[in-house]
Amino acid sequence: MNYSNYQDEKSDNEMDSKYYNIGRFRKGYKHIVFFIVLELGVISVSSCLKENAIPISSFFSIEVTEDKTAPVIIKLQNDSYGADEYEWIFEGGSPSSSREKQPGAVTFTEAGEHKIRLRVKNAVEEKVSEQTIRVDSALSLNFDYEIAINDIAPAVVSLRNLSKGGRHYEWTFEGGEPSSSTSAFPSAVTFKEGGEHKIHLRVFNGSRYEELSKTFTLQAPMHADFSYTPSAVDQDWEAPLTLTTKNLTTSGLTYEWQCAGATVHQVEAESTSVRFEHAGDYKLVLLARNGKEEQRIEKALTIKPNSGIIEQSDLKFGINEAKNTIGCFYSAYAGGVVTSKHIADAQLGNKVDFGFFALNSAFNYCYFFAPNEAAASSFPPIAGARGVSFVHQPASYGITLSDADFESIKQAADFNRFRQWRETSPKHFDKNSSPHFVLLRTADGRRGIVRVKRYVFAGAASYILADIKLEKRPEE
Repeated sequence: MNYSNYQDEKSDNEMDSKYYNIGRFRKGYKHIVFFIVLELGVISVSSCLKENAIPISSFFSIEVTEDKTAPVIIKLQNDSYGADEYEWIFEGGSPSSSREKQPGAVTFTEAGEHKIRLRVKNAVEEKVSEQTIRVDSALSLNFDYEIAINDIAPAVVSLRNLSKGGRHYEWTFEGGEPSSSTSAFPSAVTFKEGGEHKIHLRVFNGSRYEELSKTFTLQAPMHADFSYTPSAVDQDWEAPLTLTTKNLTTSGLTYEWQCAGATVHQVEAESTSVRFEHAGDYKLVLLARNGKEEQRIEKALTIKPNSGIIEQSDLKFGINEAKNTIGCFYSAYAGGVVTSKHIADAQLGNKVDFGFFALNSAFNYCYFFAPNEAAASSFPPIAGARGVSFVHQPASYGITLSDADFESIKQAADFNRFRQWRETSPKHFDKNSSPHFVLLRTADGRRGIVRVKRYVFAGAASYILADIKLEKRPEE
């Protein structure tokens, strides 16, 4: 091989290699420059995006009334910034969601806590904010009460709370024990006094109070008592005697009368009558009950031995004009002086003992007369009336009488001293005779004496004032 040729060939190969490497370098350089430029572009764009990104915030406020009683309507104010998309979630609300920036009013009908969530975002990032709203239950206020056994104090009153939606309860019991409670379901309350009582309920649901009152009336507590009155013919409290009771018990419902040794008529009646056949000491008892308690009231009575006579003092006998006002007739059965009208209305007839006549208020001509002769003395006739005899002037028959003689008559046997019970001719007396005494004997044989003590001049209302002692009927 020719060295020179070899050298030339070597030189040519070296030159080709040189040029090959230079070309390869230039090609690589171009790639490097491209990637450098690309990377720089990316960096530049990224830098521009970061430099131009807007800050983002999620924030909103709620407008709602202080009264959060369901249904609650709220208004929302979106104060977010930097976002171009919005997503609202309203738990339990209507509507339940929204993509509006300002979603408008939202209604919550169910009580409880409800979350409101706002998600905002843009091309770069997103933010979330959340608030909770409390909705209070709607109030339905009502309660019932029940009085145990009856409405007589003391009374136990149970309560039933029918209210809905309350969180806190305030009870007031006027006159009750206890007087108040904060329990939703209070225990029974005792009211010891009668009268009007108020139960007041105040309920709070978290937002507002509502109130309700109910009243009821209790009868006064039971107080047992009674009075008694002897019959008209038994005012002397002598045996045999009948008395009538008057029940004065307050708030009693059932009764029982007891009296050992006497006869009680209608033992379980509200009021009754009691018959005493013999003298002695008695205890009249009333047991009063009302379903809650029993009370016993006892009263002592003394029945005196029978004297056989009726004694009555200060009886008024009117002149004829006063026959229907003061009265002109006497009836031991009726208990004293009676009017003509009362005789007719009560049909006393055979129970009228005698009558009195005075022509006028001058009392110049006075006398007593038999009931069966009423018409003869200018009075209405009395059906069933009986006769009676008189001695208007005892002195005419040798009988001297004084106040002492009158007072000495204590029993029926004391009338035995008098022998004259009928006058031979009608007699009379006048105002000049005071005191004046008149003897009488009824158709059934009862003896008596009248003492005229005084003449009272009062026009048409004039009357005499008299005392009487008269034998009793066997039943009296």
